[in-house]
Amino acid sequence: VSVNDYLKKKYDEAIFCNISPRKHIERKDGKVSSYEDFNLNPHEYNYKVKNYLFDTDMFIACHYWDPKFPKLFSPKQINEFKNLKIIGDVTCDINGSVPTTIRSTSIAKPYYSINTDTMKEIELGNKGIAVMAVDNLPSELPREASEEFGNSVISEILPYLIDEDDGRIDRATTASNGKFCKNFDYLNNFIN
Repeated sequence: VSVNDYLKKKYDEAIFCNISPRKHIERKDGKVSSYEDFNLNPHEYNYKVKNYLFDTDMFIACHYWDPKFPKLFSPKQINEFKNLKIIGDVTCDINGSVPTTIRSTSIAKPYYSINTDTMKEIELGNKGIAVMAVDNLPSELPREASEEFGNSVISEILPYLIDEDDGRIDRATTASNGKFCKNFDYLNNFIN
């Protein structure tokens, strides 16, 4: 769903919202912010990601982070996020942007649970937030991703290339005859 809908509407089903880094920064002094200025002067900024976490069940952090940047939220703020049950920190910066990432996890044991009052690790299943912070996750993806992709092509795409298209091939086609298709026409802005 859109960022605006995510913040303003309530949903009964599972949804996701992809929040651009440009959407969750603000200057500490209240002046107009820009992503370019943020990269040059990160000490003058805070993240507004906490605005999105109040009704969130699962948060997955997949952004670039540098120690010169602010943290996404503070350990004190985490108890304000009453619904938050799982944090996936793909960046896996220990004591970095996500305060619950106190250590990396492994492929064999990809989760730990953290007490949000003490920010200490506790047994899984106890009250706390589950954290996934596998620092070598990208190295695990290629084989499984390749198998899954291949299986998806065989079952979800190939039949519609051979037989009649139900619209999925048309919707997924980026360009045809040297021109962007209708759904991807906006890409002309990046090459013109």
